[in-house]
Amino acid sequence: MPTVYSRKTAAKELGVSVETLDRYKDIGKLPYRKIGDRILFTESDLAEFLDSCAVPATCLPSGREMAKRRTRRLHEHTA
Repeated sequence: MPTVYSRKTAAKELGVSVETLDRYKDIGKLPYRKIGDRILFTESDLAEFLDSCAVPATCLPSGREMAKRRTRRLHEHTA
């Protein structure tokens, strides 16, 4: 049987408030299970949500670009 989390525990696992967790659930970003009136999250629900929030490393400037920026800032401050 998979590990199941309550709203409060799931929020704690993700490091967000229960209100933020509910907002992500309500807009359909965070999958969940509903049993009667209880809202539950599985470990795989939380992992799927975290994967959907990933920012690709290709969006970060390259080491060469960062060096150019540092050099530019250095020249701006010395000029």
